[in-house]
Amino acid sequence: MATTGRGADDAELVRRALLGEYPAWRDIVDRHLPMVNAIARSYRLSAPDREDVVQTVWLTLNQHLPRLREPRHLKAWLSRVTRDKCLRQRERDARQYPTDPETFAHIGGAAPDPETEYLRKERDATLRRAVDGLRDPDERRAALRYLEPESVPRAEDPRVASNHRRRMVRRLRDSLEDV
Repeated sequence: MATTGRGADDAELVRRALLGEYPAWRDIVDRHLPMVNAIARSYRLSAPDREDVVQTVWLTLNQHLPRLREPRHLKAWLSRVTRDKCLRQRERDARQYPTDPETFAHIGGAAPDPETEYLRKERDATLRRAVDGLRDPDERRAALRYLEPESVPRAEDPRVASNHRRRMVRRLRDSLEDV
């Protein structure tokens, strides 16, 4: 049975981990986990994002362990990888925008990235095709009012508009299911 690596240096632990010794891998994680966690905490990521980053760091180490050029510099390597993963997570978070579910408008005024903008335009085109497929002019007007409230004048009776909107939403849903 392998001896514990508490006194071994990082290069020795990496060598033993490459030979498949689980205790060596465990000792690497035990030794460097506090540092990896501290770096991840310093980026002030949410708890789930921070946990994802830490797990990704260990997965990355597992994948790159055979290719480490300087195993004795494992601590510096883990530090660099952790910072890189935290920055990537922060960039992903910056591209996510809170959206009002009623209007699909972005909250907070931040502009969406090009991919989000493209997907929004594609969704709008699909909705426009579904609205164009409505035969009843009142339902088409109600659909436009629902999708673009400022572009269509309001109906006289709100109950009539509400009934049209319900029918229109039902037909839109049916037509979108056919697409």
